[in-house]
Amino acid sequence: MLKLKITIAGERVQEVGYRLHLLSLSKGLVGFEAENVDQDKLVVYVEGDDVALTRFREAVEKSRPPLAKVSSTAFEPFDGFVLSISEYRQQLSLEQLVKIAQTGLEVRGDIKEIKGDIKEIKGDIKEIKSNTEEIKQDTKDIKADMAEVKGGLKRISETQDEMLSEVRGMRMDLRTYLDERLKRLEADVKTIKEKLGLSP
Repeated sequence: MLKLKITIAGERVQEVGYRLHLLSLSKGLVGFEAENVDQDKLVVYVEGDDVALTRFREAVEKSRPPLAKVSSTAFEPFDGFVLSISEYRQQLSLEQLVKIAQTGLEVRGDIKEIKGDIKEIKGDIKEIKSNTEEIKQDTKDIKADMAEVKGGLKRISETQDEMLSEVRGMRMDLRTYLDERLKRLEADVKTIKEKLGLSP
């Protein structure tokens, strides 16, 4: 049996399914082993007869995973130990299970963080509802004040001419008062819109 070492280098040769891809091309081989080296290399060891190795070499040169970016592929003889294909499949399956377990833990952490964010959002919504109720109450108060003022103005208009100066003074006071109340109401509405993400 002959053995061959293949070094595949490039910007993206890891985490793109390259090992599984090569394993799928290993028909006729008796030994196969692949490992990621550094950040930009994939080293493959294969064992088989001359026909199987030639066929595998041609397949490696022609076929790559869709997301792979390869800059070079080197072939050289090898005389070390190579795992059988069944042993390598078991090893690769174990690696994939470990990776799935690690991903599951990361997802659990993300879910916990998302739950915290949702809790915070619920708190914000509760605060917004409280502010909305306060604004509604302020609006009712303003309407009541305006109704009261209108009644007062009506009574004042029915008094004697000498009270006209007092009426003008009251109107000025009323306008200042209403401006302040409306400014506060607008500020509260703006704050609510910002919390809801509705501000322009």
